[in-house]
Amino acid sequence: MRKMHGSMMDAAVPRAGDLFRSQQRLATAVLPASPNEKRAPPPVARAESLWLLLQHLASSQSAQAAETVAALPAFAFDVSAVREAWAMGEAVLNQWWSLHAQWMEGLAELGQEMGEIRQANTVSKYVDQEMNLVQQGLALLSSQATAAARLAENVQVNAVWLVHQRARGRKG
Repeated sequence: MRKMHGSMMDAAVPRAGDLFRSQQRLATAVLPASPNEKRAPPPVARAESLWLLLQHLASSQSAQAAETVAALPAFAFDVSAVREAWAMGEAVLNQWWSLHAQWMEGLAELGQEMGEIRQANTVSKYVDQEMNLVQQGLALLSSQATAAARLAENVQVNAVWLVHQRARGRKG
């Protein structure tokens, strides 16, 4: 990405055709170049990506989930399986509490920085400071949402693995 210059004093030299080239690049970035090219406008592409993920999850995990749920009643009387499941539950709870603590710590840091009175003698400096706070908030939200999704996926994978290991142990 090209560095943007924010003041009249910056050494930004306009080049002939810059505006036209940038508009053309924007149009080609979001629209297919030919009818055979598989590219959709960005909102449609994002929605399609989510739809494909949901289809994948539904098709690949439904059979696995049904098999796991069917095997669970047999483990109710297996004391070691119950202990392992309990230990896994404790580990998940500890990770969740850690994630929550990181969220609270991040919010506290952001709140503290938001409460600081800064001197901005120009509008551009003020806007820069405010956008920095917005970016910090988005970074915190992004990292927490990603970590929560990762934790949920790990719980699912580990629970299925535990059940399948136990089921194999009973058969073998």
